[in-house]
Amino acid sequence: MAEAPSPQDLLGPYYFGVVLGTFFYGILVLQVITYYQSFKKDKLWLRLFILYLFVAETASTAVSIAMIYEPLVGQFGQVTPEGIPKPMFFFPSLLPGQPFLEVAVFVPVQFFYSWRISVIMRNYIMPVLICLTSILSAVGAIWTGIVVHTVKNYLRKPEVNNSALIWSVSAAGADVLITASLFWSLRTRRTGIRKTDDTINTIIRNAIQTGALTVVFTLLDVVLFVALDHSTLNFVFDFALPKLYSNALVSTLNARAGGVTGSHAPNVLFSGSGSGSNSHSRQAGSLHQLPSAHKLVIEMNTVVEREDDMLALGDRRTHSDHPYAEPK
Repeated sequence: MAEAPSPQDLLGPYYFGVVLGTFFYGILVLQVITYYQSFKKDKLWLRLFILYLFVAETASTAVSIAMIYEPLVGQFGQVTPEGIPKPMFFFPSLLPGQPFLEVAVFVPVQFFYSWRISVIMRNYIMPVLICLTSILSAVGAIWTGIVVHTVKNYLRKPEVNNSALIWSVSAAGADVLITASLFWSLRTRRTGIRKTDDTINTIIRNAIQTGALTVVFTLLDVVLFVALDHSTLNFVFDFALPKLYSNALVSTLNARAGGVTGSHAPNVLFSGSGSGSNSHSRQAGSLHQLPSAHKLVIEMNTVVEREDDMLALGDRRTHSDHPYAEPK
């Protein structure tokens, strides 16, 4: 019979995963405050969507903290009839709910990006594929939560592998499709004008950085979960993963604060070098120096808006600062 995991292999990763997830939640709080202060004229559905993500992340963070409290404090000194300490033998009772909370975040975010891609690419093949992959990931996550609730202890952890693989591989696949779609669609927008192309290259780089980070966390989560039967090291990445999705989305919306139409601000959480007010001014100035026929309206790090794009968003006015605003 296999041995139960050691405290170092089990409780340590839980603890650090909760700490990392809470850290990202703190960043999200600042992002959401910035969003509501800066974009009071955004459409109601978008403001409610951001509120929904914040509430879901708040619930996820609270559940994670309560979950780690149980083995560290609540079950201290308690043993099974076989004499094994309960924290070393049983899954935390709240652990089966973690996949459901993650689904509540990453599926809507991936659907949002698929919608934006449909607007950029003007076709539905890739967005539909992204949505189907995201739904498959959600099915795997729900299945994982049910299996974890059923097996209850670490000795039967390998029984969770199949559902966890479906969940994580599908989620990573959706992220790869999103990143590849954004890369391809923005790459085809290049005009041959150096200043315009430099701006588009910056958007592409930020999109790849954001997508690559979520893919890396997702793959590390599933690889460590499957490869290490007697360790919870994967939860260092698992607890932080939904916060990455939320932060990535809200930060791209906040990046519109870089200026008026025609300006571009780097992703405030995941941008590379060259961020800051001076960079914002240089990029805005570069775009305003372009001939009017070649100006691009850049409203998100991952979106290049045009007039027909605004029409696709159901926004037919031409005097608004950005296509997400409520009509005046």
